[in-house]
Amino acid sequence: MKGLQKIGAAAAALASILPFAACARTADLGAASVELVMNDTTRVVLLVTAGDAAHSFYDALALFAERGAIRLEGSNSGYGFYITSVNGMEADENNYWAVYTTLTVLDGVSYSDAAFGTWEYGGRVLASASYGASGLPLAEGELYALIWTQTAEAD
Repeated sequence: MKGLQKIGAAAAALASILPFAACARTADLGAASVELVMNDTTRVVLLVTAGDAAHSFYDALALFAERGAIRLEGSNSGYGFYITSVNGMEADENNYWAVYTTLTVLDGVSYSDAAFGTWEYGGRVLASASYGASGLPLAEGELYALIWTQTAEAD
């Protein structure tokens, strides 16, 4: 009977891990390698496992959207890609998609500022991005996030 209990416990442990393994998706963009580490209706988080400054956070999001891993809507503007909807959550007068990153400074350029807000994931603090998704280069080891956020007036 103990053998059956061990097998049952092992099967239960495996079953609890499999959903997370299925959710982990990776993508390659040039020399960059990116992992989709969180994806739900209010948060999308990417981890760059190999960097390539020739590609942006938006490029990675667009590739995951093309593959059906996330849903992404928006439009191009003179300032880059303007995100209006992620995974069915559409920005409106009370809510928007905020961009956060652990990337602080790269090649003398400041890409985020904690003074404008922070968000925590996996024990790391991501700061409010100083650029939009299409202006953030993919740097190795950095996290990038889209977070569904209420405007100050909606609080």
